[in-house]
Amino acid sequence: MTSPELRLVPALPEHVDMWRALREEPVSRRLVPLEPSSRESLLERLQAATHDLGHPTATSFRWMVEWDGRLVGTVSARELSRFHGRVEIGYMLSSGFHGQGLGTRAVAGVVAGLFDAWPFLHRVWLTTAEDNLASQALARKLGFTQEGLMRGHFLIEGRRKDQQVWGLLRPEWEARRAHLTFPFARMHGPAPR
Repeated sequence: MTSPELRLVPALPEHVDMWRALREEPVSRRLVPLEPSSRESLLERLQAATHDLGHPTATSFRWMVEWDGRLVGTVSARELSRFHGRVEIGYMLSSGFHGQGLGTRAVAGVVAGLFDAWPFLHRVWLTTAEDNLASQALARKLGFTQEGLMRGHFLIEGRRKDQQVWGLLRPEWEARRAHLTFPFARMHGPAPR
Protein backbone atom coordinates (compact mmCIF):
# COMPACT_ATOMS: atom_id res chain seq x y z
CA MET A 1 0.00 0.00 0.00
CA THR A 2 1.38 3.42 -0.93
CA SER A 3 0.84 6.53 1.14
CA PRO A 4 -0.99 9.49 -0.40
CA GLU A 5 1.12 11.98 -2.35
CA LEU A 6 1.33 15.59 -1.23
CA ARG A 7 1.20 17.77 -4.33
CA LEU A 8 1.42 21.46 -5.11
CA VAL A 9 -0.93 22.14 -8.01
CA PRO A 10 -1.48 25.45 -9.82
CA ALA A 11 -4.12 27.62 -8.19
CA LEU A 12 -6.97 28.07 -10.65
CA PRO A 13 -10.03 30.33 -10.65
CA GLU A 14 -12.26 27.36 -9.80
CA HIS A 15 -10.41 27.05 -6.46
CA VAL A 16 -11.75 30.39 -5.22
CA ASP A 17 -14.54 28.92 -3.09
CA MET A 18 -12.20 26.44 -1.40
CA TRP A 19 -9.74 29.26 -0.66
CA ARG A 20 -12.53 31.47 0.65
CA ALA A 21 -13.79 28.67 2.94
CA LEU A 22 -10.24 28.10 4.18
CA ARG A 23 -9.95 31.78 5.09
CA GLU A 24 -13.25 31.59 7.01
CA GLU A 25 -12.25 28.67 9.24
CA PRO A 26 -12.18 29.72 12.92
CA VAL A 27 -8.48 28.86 13.33
CA SER A 28 -7.59 30.98 10.28
CA ARG A 29 -9.60 33.91 11.59
CA ARG A 30 -7.91 33.54 15.00
CA LEU A 31 -4.28 33.20 13.85
CA VAL A 32 -3.91 34.82 10.42
CA PRO A 33 -4.15 38.59 9.85
CA LEU A 34 -6.61 38.43 6.97
CA GLU A 35 -8.26 41.54 5.66
CA PRO A 36 -11.88 41.05 4.64
CA SER A 37 -12.05 39.91 1.02
CA SER A 38 -14.95 39.35 -1.31
CA ARG A 39 -15.18 36.34 -3.58
CA GLU A 40 -14.50 38.68 -6.50
CA SER A 41 -11.32 40.11 -4.95
CA LEU A 42 -10.01 36.61 -4.19
CA LEU A 43 -10.80 35.57 -7.75
CA GLU A 44 -8.82 38.56 -9.03
CA ARG A 45 -5.87 37.51 -6.88
CA LEU A 46 -6.03 33.96 -8.23
CA GLN A 47 -6.13 35.23 -11.79
CA ALA A 48 -3.22 37.62 -11.19
CA ALA A 49 -0.98 34.88 -9.77
CA THR A 50 0.82 32.20 -11.74
CA HIS A 51 2.53 28.91 -10.93
CA ASP A 52 5.06 29.35 -13.74
CA LEU A 53 8.39 30.09 -12.05
CA GLY A 54 9.86 30.85 -15.48
CA HIS A 55 7.48 33.73 -16.15
CA PRO A 56 9.80 36.70 -16.78
CA THR A 57 7.73 39.46 -15.15
CA ALA A 58 5.43 37.72 -12.64
CA THR A 59 5.72 38.77 -9.00
CA SER A 60 2.88 36.69 -7.51
CA PHE A 61 2.70 32.89 -7.48
CA ARG A 62 0.18 30.51 -5.89
CA TRP A 63 -0.33 26.79 -5.53
CA MET A 64 -3.02 24.72 -3.90
CA VAL A 65 -1.95 21.92 -1.57
CA GLU A 66 -3.45 18.59 -2.58
CA TRP A 67 -3.39 15.56 -0.28
CA ASP A 68 -4.85 12.23 -1.34
CA GLY A 69 -6.70 13.95 -4.21
CA ARG A 70 -8.28 16.62 -1.98
CA LEU A 71 -7.38 20.30 -1.82
CA VAL A 72 -6.39 21.06 1.77
CA GLY A 73 -4.52 24.38 1.64
CA THR A 74 -2.59 26.96 -0.30
CA VAL A 75 0.97 28.30 -0.50
CA SER A 76 1.94 31.57 -2.15
CA ALA A 77 5.09 33.44 -3.05
CA ARG A 78 4.48 37.13 -3.48
CA GLU A 79 6.16 40.47 -3.89
CA LEU A 80 9.06 38.88 -5.74
CA SER A 81 11.93 41.31 -6.25
CA ARG A 82 14.32 40.00 -8.86
CA PHE A 83 16.58 43.00 -8.23
CA HIS A 84 16.88 42.39 -4.47
CA GLY A 85 16.56 38.60 -4.76
CA ARG A 86 13.77 38.19 -2.23
CA VAL A 87 10.22 36.87 -1.99
CA GLU A 88 7.62 36.48 0.77
CA ILE A 89 5.98 33.11 1.44
CA GLY A 90 2.45 32.72 2.76
CA TYR A 91 0.60 29.52 3.56
CA MET A 92 -2.64 28.23 5.01
CA LEU A 93 -3.85 24.70 5.65
CA SER A 94 -7.35 23.54 6.51
CA SER A 95 -7.59 22.95 10.26
CA GLY A 96 -8.61 19.33 9.75
CA PHE A 97 -5.11 18.69 8.40
CA HIS A 98 -3.05 20.51 11.04
CA GLY A 99 -0.49 18.59 13.07
CA GLN A 100 0.41 16.08 10.34
CA GLY A 101 3.46 17.85 8.88
CA LEU A 102 1.65 18.63 5.63
CA GLY A 103 2.16 22.38 5.92
CA THR A 104 5.88 21.96 6.56
CA ARG A 105 6.21 19.62 3.58
CA ALA A 106 4.21 21.97 1.33
CA VAL A 107 6.22 25.06 2.28
CA ALA A 108 9.48 23.10 1.93
CA GLY A 109 8.41 22.11 -1.57
CA VAL A 110 7.78 25.72 -2.55
CA VAL A 111 11.00 27.01 -0.95
CA ALA A 112 13.01 24.28 -2.69
CA GLY A 113 11.29 25.04 -5.99
CA LEU A 114 11.96 28.77 -5.71
CA PHE A 115 15.65 28.43 -4.84
CA ASP A 116 16.10 25.79 -7.55
CA ALA A 117 14.37 27.85 -10.25
CA TRP A 118 15.75 31.29 -9.43
CA PRO A 119 19.55 31.61 -9.16
CA PHE A 120 19.05 35.28 -8.25
CA LEU A 121 16.98 34.42 -5.16
CA HIS A 122 18.89 35.10 -1.94
CA ARG A 123 16.17 35.53 0.69
CA VAL A 124 12.77 34.03 1.47
CA TRP A 125 10.78 35.53 4.30
CA LEU A 126 7.49 34.98 6.07
CA THR A 127 5.48 36.40 8.93
CA THR A 128 3.56 34.73 11.73
CA ALA A 129 1.25 35.94 14.44
CA GLU A 130 2.99 35.97 17.81
CA ASP A 131 0.62 33.29 19.13
CA ASN A 132 0.76 31.04 16.04
CA LEU A 133 3.09 28.46 17.57
CA ALA A 134 2.54 25.88 14.81
CA SER A 135 3.61 28.33 12.12
CA GLN A 136 6.68 29.28 14.14
CA ALA A 137 7.57 25.58 14.50
CA LEU A 138 7.27 25.20 10.70
CA ALA A 139 9.63 28.15 10.19
CA ARG A 140 12.19 26.78 12.65
CA LYS A 141 12.07 23.28 11.17
CA LEU A 142 12.87 24.67 7.70
CA GLY A 143 15.77 26.78 9.01
CA PHE A 144 14.15 30.23 9.15
CA THR A 145 15.46 32.66 11.77
CA GLN A 146 13.20 35.03 13.65
CA GLU A 147 14.49 38.45 12.68
CA GLY A 148 12.09 40.80 14.30
CA LEU A 149 8.79 41.65 15.93
CA MET A 150 6.37 44.25 14.65
CA ARG A 151 4.46 45.35 17.72
CA GLY A 152 0.69 45.87 17.42
CA HIS A 153 1.03 45.33 13.67
CA PHE A 154 -2.42 43.95 12.84
CA LEU A 155 -5.93 43.35 14.10
CA ILE A 156 -7.46 39.94 14.67
CA GLU A 157 -10.97 39.76 16.07
CA GLY A 158 -10.73 43.41 17.06
CA ARG A 159 -7.51 43.00 19.08
CA ARG A 160 -4.06 44.34 18.22
CA LYS A 161 -1.46 41.60 17.84
CA ASP A 162 2.26 41.45 17.28
CA GLN A 163 3.68 39.93 14.11
CA GLN A 164 6.98 38.07 13.86
CA VAL A 165 9.25 38.31 10.82
CA TRP A 166 11.26 35.21 9.83
CA GLY A 167 13.97 35.02 7.16
CA LEU A 168 15.87 32.29 5.34
CA LEU A 169 18.95 32.98 3.21
CA ARG A 170 20.09 30.73 0.38
CA PRO A 171 23.21 29.41 2.21
CA GLU A 172 21.06 28.60 5.26
CA TRP A 173 18.54 26.73 3.11
CA GLU A 174 21.27 24.76 1.36
CA ALA A 175 22.74 23.71 4.70
CA ARG A 176 19.33 22.90 6.20
CA ARG A 177 17.90 21.10 3.17
CA ALA A 178 20.55 18.39 3.36
CA HIS A 179 19.33 17.45 6.85
CA LEU A 180 15.57 17.41 6.26
CA THR A 181 14.41 13.81 6.25
CA PHE A 182 10.77 14.15 5.18
CA PRO A 183 9.54 14.20 1.57
CA PHE A 184 8.80 17.67 0.22
CA ALA A 185 5.55 18.34 -1.60
CA ARG A 186 6.13 18.21 -5.34
CA MET A 187 5.03 20.84 -7.84
CA HIS A 188 2.76 19.53 -10.59
CA GLY A 189 0.99 20.89 -13.65
CA PRO A 190 -2.63 22.02 -13.67
CA ALA A 191 -4.95 20.12 -11.35
CA PRO A 192 -7.69 18.00 -12.86
CA ARG A 193 -10.88 19.99 -13.35
